[in-house]
Amino acid sequence: MDRTASGPADFTEHFAGRSSTPLPLTAVDGERRLRVHLFMDTSAVEVFGGDGRATLTSLLLPEQDAQGMSFYATGGAARIVTLDVHRLADVFRVTDRDPDRPAPPAPGEFRTSGLGALTALPAGRWTTTGAGRTGHFDRDPTALSSTDYGGFELTTLVRFGDPGPADGGAGPVLLRASADAADGYAVSLDPNLRTVRLFRRDAGRSTVLAEVPVLVRGGTTLPLRIRARSTRIEVLVGDRTVIDTTDGTHRRGRIGPNVFGGRAAYQDTHVTAL
Repeated sequence: MDRTASGPADFTEHFAGRSSTPLPLTAVDGERRLRVHLFMDTSAVEVFGGDGRATLTSLLLPEQDAQGMSFYATGGAARIVTLDVHRLADVFRVTDRDPDRPAPPAPGEFRTSGLGALTALPAGRWTTTGAGRTGHFDRDPTALSSTDYGGFELTTLVRFGDPGPADGGAGPVLLRASADAADGYAVSLDPNLRTVRLFRRDAGRSTVLAEVPVLVRGGTTLPLRIRARSTRIEVLVGDRTVIDTTDGTHRRGRIGPNVFGGRAAYQDTHVTAL
């Protein structure tokens, strides 16, 4: 699988590249044959080779008009024995009228403990709504805690804005951040890329430490749990551990809900020192 030309890739050096897996071929009538099942939707492709003996899964970011299909062979000749193509059914229900827009969240409270007073950086718009502490994208806004932590466990509910250019955005949480948020770590749940990523921030520059595909949708709420002990950082979405990695660059700092590219809200955000 080759995604060096599968769409935008400038957000991380780890996206563009090739992946492969070995699979012995079956000999039939003197030919080496391979049965492949390929499933593709807007942004994901899954390949099952040899009736599932080998699999590949990848995330793609194609343009809307990239809907072609072609076949080619390199280094020799290949023959297509059978070919069946089926269009996947749309998951959206088609109606004769536009759906009603959901009512905006009612005023409410932000239930939290362990963060202390929150300071908005650099000039983010944060309000308290029925969904909790809600941030609106404006120069990568962060609501940074006044309490420093080394080892800790954080639990929170992340509510994403509805899909679209005005509301759709990622919900990162900063960890062990400096007072200006230029250094530290960030765990980002991104409904646009449908991934969970762990970044390290060094003087404002971000490096991806881990990236895992997760079905994150706009307009939904996900439970997020983060544990940090010494150099180990664990990220759980619901009860599933999606990231478990080590990095000892930043050992202590502040915690801060963040929003990137739209709107996100945080509720029931609690931090316990470990």
